[in-house]
Amino acid sequence: MTVRVGVVGAGVMGADHVRLLHGHVSDAEVVAVTDVDETRSRAVADAVPGARVSTDARALIADPGVDAVVIASHDSTHAELTVAAVRAGKPVLCEKPLASWPGGPPRWPRPARA
Repeated sequence: MTVRVGVVGAGVMGADHVRLLHGHVSDAEVVAVTDVDETRSRAVADAVPGARVSTDARALIADPGVDAVVIASHDSTHAELTVAAVRAGKPVLCEKPLASWPGGPPRWPRPARA
């Protein structure tokens, strides 16, 4: 089974995740790359045939064509986007730090119960 991965963030770490997933993980397919800088997002996605490009991380997370999400965007977005991915029912890998908590830790969603 191939896992369709969307990568949020096209800086050094995001680009490295795309390169490694595309080149070294046989059961992963990078299908989308998003970054606030569309030029940077396009430059990273161009290395992966067919990868879609956008500037909207929430749309990537909500995309039914994305099975799992890698969060490698600016640190200040990690907690919010990770929670969004979990709420969307998608596995997520988030770069560190998960969050800085001046107002307390984020409210994590509870796992769904059968």
